[in-house]
Amino acid sequence: MRKIEQVSGFGSGLILALGVVVPNAALAQEEGSGVSVTPWGQGWALGGHAGQAVHETVKSGEAFNPFVWDFQDYYIASTGLQKELVDFWGYSKLYTEANVSYIFGEEHYFEVFLTPSISWEPFPWDDVVDTTAYLGVGISYTTETSRLDHSGENWMASMIFELEAQPAGWGPWSIYGRIHHRSTAFGTFGDDGGGSNIPSLGVRYHFGQ
Repeated sequence: MRKIEQVSGFGSGLILALGVVVPNAALAQEEGSGVSVTPWGQGWALGGHAGQAVHETVKSGEAFNPFVWDFQDYYIASTGLQKELVDFWGYSKLYTEANVSYIFGEEHYFEVFLTPSISWEPFPWDDVVDTTAYLGVGISYTTETSRLDHSGENWMASMIFELEAQPAGWGPWSIYGRIHHRSTAFGTFGDDGGGSNIPSLGVRYHFGQ
C-alpha cells in the first residue's frame, strides 16, 4: 500500500506544481510560446463509465493487468464532466473533472470527486486513432465509510489512470479505460493505509467537435 501512496504523493506534487504554473499561463502566451489557456466555452466533454473493483493493487502493477484480476463484489456506475484548462505546446494538457459515481454490490453509496489531471497527447497512430493518456490526482468523498477502502474515511485522495481512444470517423465520440484509485495519501486522510482500485470502461462526448 505504501508504494500506492508514494505514487499518489508524486501525483499530488505534480498537480500542486501545475497549480503554480496555471495562474501564470496567460503571461506565457507570447507569440511562439506554445502555451495557451483554453477559453471557457471550449474543451468540455461528458463521459460515463462502469466497472468492478479488484483486489489487485497499483503497487504490484497487477491492477493494470486484466488477466490476473480478482474481482470484488463492488460495482461502479459513473458520470463525469471534463474541462480542458491549459495546452502545453500540444504535447500535454491540464484538465479537471467533476464526477459523480454510484457504488453498489456488497455496499451501496455515492462518491463524488474533483480530480485535476495531466495528459500526454501525441502518439504515432493519432491519424488513425487519436489517443490520450491521463494521470489525475484530486479529492474524493463518499456518502458512507466503505469496507472497500479499508480506511473508515469519507474523505480520501482520488487518483485516475486513463487511456482514451477516438478513432477517425467517430466525430465527437471516444472510448476510454480507467482505473480509479482512492487512498489516504500518506495518512493525510486518516491513518496511513487503505485504498481501492476500480477498473472501468466508458464513452465520452466532446462538445464542439
